[in-house]
Parts: sequence; structure tokens; C-alpha cells
Amino acid sequence: MFTCRGILGCSTQLPLPQEFLGSGVDFPVGNVSFFLFFSGHVAGAVIASLDMRRMQRRGMAWLFDILNVLQSLRLLATRGHYTIDLAVGLGAGILFDFLAGKYEQSKTTKTSTFSRSMKVIC
Repeated sequence: MFTCRGILGCSTQLPLPQEFLGSGVDFPVGNVSFFLFFSGHVAGAVIASLDMRRMQRRGMAWLFDILNVLQSLRLLATRGHYTIDLAVGLGAGILFDFLAGKYEQSKTTKTSTFSRSMKVIC
């Protein structure tokens, strides 16, 4: 996810809005443009929430969702992200969670196929 975000960030970098409310603890320091597309924080929180749901920890998943909404409101209020960055971050979190699940499933299938073939040989 973060590799994709870096590539998209470099290829779609936009100037910071005039109203951007930076602080002394921002990285990079000052009002310089950085990777704004898409929100990795939102995507990461979505992935964590989906993972908690898979682990049957629904209370923790709801907590992540609520904190993610508050984080999104903060990012919009401080002009830390454009609205589209947050929406795409949500979609990216769902997409990359799905792709990670498919990758994990393919590894499990290959391992079980290999195990069965070894039993046949032995």
C-alpha cells in the first residue's frame, strides 16, 4: 500500500492550499508540498479495522472506525488533505486488504498442494 502511495504521490503531487494550517512539528517542516494523494493514515486504519473484524474483535474495529472518522475530520479542518485523498484512502484500504487476503490465500493453497504432493511421493 505504501509503495503504491509513494508512486501516486510523486506522480500526482499538488501544491499545498493557501489556507494550509501547518505546525512546527509537521514533516517536512514548513509549507512545502508532500505526498497528499492518498491518505495513508486513513487506508491503514481501514485495514486495521477490517483485520479486527476478521479476528472477531468487533469492538476494537468500531473504535478504529470512530477514530478514523475523527482523524478525517481533523485532516479536513486543518486542510491537511483534500477530500478526495480521504475518499481514495478509504477505497485503497479496502482494496489492499482484499489483495493481501488473496495473496495470503494463494500462499496457503500452494503450501497445502505441496504438502499433499509430498504425501503422495512418500
